[in-house]
Amino acid sequence: MMLMKYALLWLVFLMPQVQRADESLKSAAKANFEELNAVRQNPKLYAQKYKLPALAKISPRAPFTWDDALAKLAQQKAEDMARHNYFGHIDKKGKGLNYYLWQVNYPLPSYYSKEARANNVESIAANTESPLVFVQQLIEDQGVPSLGHRKHLLSLNEESTPATHIGIGIAYNPNSKYKYYCSILIAPKVEVP
Repeated sequence: MMLMKYALLWLVFLMPQVQRADESLKSAAKANFEELNAVRQNPKLYAQKYKLPALAKISPRAPFTWDDALAKLAQQKAEDMARHNYFGHIDKKGKGLNYYLWQVNYPLPSYYSKEARANNVESIAANTESPLVFVQQLIEDQGVPSLGHRKHLLSLNEESTPATHIGIGIAYNPNSKYKYYCSILIAPKVEVP
């Protein structure tokens, strides 16, 4: 009987908090999506906002289209990093996001690598402060000499098929090193004949 009371208390009091936390992280993912599209469409404004003069030299870009399949995989990746307390493009199984996209038959360009560890699509970030600063964090790209995340998010290194679709996943684990983890998947969606 006592066990039933604890189970009921958990359902009444704690379960709504877990759901609210999930909803707040989903809202944060959408807020990052909206901010990234705003940066892409008006880099000069964000050069001032982020105090990053290099953005003023970038021409506006078309906004990304939200893609539920990419968002689902991005969410799974963010949760995996948070749950297993690691931060990297390669998961604990030795797989990169290209592998998982090919596994679900996501229509990627044929020139994207099919090697298990390959990554043509993912930018990741982690921090202990807030899930609302990931886009700025990745565009600033401090500590990344190649500025690879900035180039990825702003489509500065497009090959023959430009990236058009995006999915963002954010996870939180208060017992992990970084607390907040973000995976942003950006890919062209190739029409399959």
